[in-house]
Amino acid sequence: MAELGEISPRPEIAIFADTGWEPTSVYENIKWLASQLSYPIVRVVADPERSLREAVLQGVNVRGRPWLTIPVWLADADGNPKGMNWRQCTTDYKIAPIRAEVRRRLGLKPRSPIPDATSVEMWLGITVDESTRMRISPDRWIVNRYPLIEAGLTRTDCINWFSERYPGRTLPRSACIGCPYRSSQGWVQMMEEDPTSLEDAIKMDAELRSSSHHASRMFQNQVFLHPRRIPLRAAIAADAAEVSNHDGAWGNECAGVCGV
Repeated sequence: MAELGEISPRPEIAIFADTGWEPTSVYENIKWLASQLSYPIVRVVADPERSLREAVLQGVNVRGRPWLTIPVWLADADGNPKGMNWRQCTTDYKIAPIRAEVRRRLGLKPRSPIPDATSVEMWLGITVDESTRMRISPDRWIVNRYPLIEAGLTRTDCINWFSERYPGRTLPRSACIGCPYRSSQGWVQMMEEDPTSLEDAIKMDAELRSSSHHASRMFQNQVFLHPRRIPLRAAIAADAAEVSNHDGAWGNECAGVCGV
């Protein structure tokens, strides 16, 4: 929309915070999008040596310390729900790398103070039906702007807008393959459209409860990627038989920089 002049002013850059655990379709779409824009898409990562997937597999956070940063679902030995792990992945793998890139482009060194006159307008692509995810930036020098909400556009409006201008192309939803916030509809869609990603998620789900992984010992509970708190393959089969009417837990996502 910005490239076609329907939203202004035209951005200087777009930033893609890559967790390293997105479906192939997302990476292909980013590559296509880059060919359509007159301004660059900058890819940033939290750790060049270890993706979020690798960190989860190793049971460490972005600093290499023992922990899981994704909000896994917990259950005791009898399968009784025991809450959910604290989510740190959005902050560590999305917000922090984007913020660091903005600082770098302002010519600021790590941990250096921000000049008083500094101001950056940051656009977030949240739609009207996701307005609960709007946030005021915690950084005084960053002003969050929500152009799609300003235009009164819903997710469906955006999909229709894109379909009219780019017929034949689809818009994949950016979300980590093993995201525990994925809705029942989302898991069933992955089963139908992206079996390769599904198998990766199923293997990760099982690995988190294996004797070689320390997640269960860490939380003193069983760990699952699905809120049913059963092995993922069985959970998705149940989803397919009775798809939930709700849209998952995306409203819990803290800043609207993933899952959009």
